[in-house]
Amino acid sequence: MRKYEIYLPLKYNDGESIESAKIVGVWDELADTFGGVTVSSLSAPYQGRWKYGGVEYFDDIIKIEIITANDRAARRFFKDFKEYLKESLQQVDILITTHGIQVI
Repeated sequence: MRKYEIYLPLKYNDGESIESAKIVGVWDELADTFGGVTVSSLSAPYQGRWKYGGVEYFDDIIKIEIITANDRAARRFFKDFKEYLKESLQQVDILITTHGIQVI
């Protein structure tokens, strides 16, 4: 099995807040696709700081975790989903990590 973690920003790169309907839509789509998700507090428990093209960005971030089968279909979904998120949330990039896990 694999766990995917999406570090989802709550603001556009220009600093304006992303509409809550878009954030909930991401959450809903993942729950519908995989049957369940875990989401950190929506009050942005994480903050990120990074540079791209000489510009420094500060992000308020929530983390969404999804456990899937360890298969190519899930990996392909997340690669495509990352591109969708970058476009729809107007982001330079979105961090998605994956880890092999064992469920007890």
